[in-house]
Amino acid sequence: MSKILKPIKITLSILYIILIFFLMLKKEQIGLSYNLPVWIIPSVFFVSILYICYQYIVFKIKEGELEEEMISIINHTFRTPLTSIIWNVKELEKNIPQNEKFLYLQKVNNSANKILNIVDVLVGIKNVKDTSGYFFKAISMREIVEKSIKKYRDKINKKNIIFQVSIFKDIPLLTVDLNKISFVIDTIIENAVSYTKQDGKILIDCISGSKKLTLFISDTGIGLSFIDKMMIFSKFYRNKQAKLINTDGMGLRLYLSKQIIKRHHGKIYAKSNGLNEGTTFFIELPFRK
Repeated sequence: MSKILKPIKITLSILYIILIFFLMLKKEQIGLSYNLPVWIIPSVFFVSILYICYQYIVFKIKEGELEEEMISIINHTFRTPLTSIIWNVKELEKNIPQNEKFLYLQKVNNSANKILNIVDVLVGIKNVKDTSGYFFKAISMREIVEKSIKKYRDKINKKNIIFQVSIFKDIPLLTVDLNKISFVIDTIIENAVSYTKQDGKILIDCISGSKKLTLFISDTGIGLSFIDKMMIFSKFYRNKQAKLINTDGMGLRLYLSKQIIKRHHGKIYAKSNGLNEGTTFFIELPFRK
């Protein structure tokens, strides 16, 4: 969305400056016609130039802040699992029982997998638009959803979340890239689990039409503001509540999800009644041969 707004703003600014220049050239005629002081048009021109310069400076500052924030996120995201690996390796060097060594090795493995997942997400920014890397085959959407839920089962049980999953009755197979669509479903379900409070509820259902399949994942979590709904699929965007709940997030997975669905000629969007009112994500995918 920011990519669309930026050229529009630049175009409008240029047109506005041209208009003011035109008024400057015709200031005497306009002044006589409308009985205006001679200083009014030059003053408007001067204030306009100052305002445009101010907006440009603010934009550059925000651009710098975004880059700085991204560096901070990546630094924190990598540092946490790397620190965990170093600490657990040091514990393994001690003379400890075999069963304790197994636990430390498991923690090392978990941290290493976390780093690999981060790398996959970052690499995905570059590769997600390359359609030659997509491998399509007929799959069951129900199976993808079930595998995704299993990944977060411990967290679901810990938070005592009520999970309702439709039986997906009469839903035909869908021709998609299994790994990439699994990434999208994992992202939505993980977010639903992470941002739904204790004893919350998550509903997953699927509707099949003549030309497309619509999957929706609804939660009773933190919800979305008006701005959130506009920006949620933007690169690096995370709202304040999400940052507080999950400090390791990078604001990239939903951006990548949208790109993946776009490459499948589908749509992904979110609806919410407001903050703390829950969110429903919709994924529309066309049937294709």
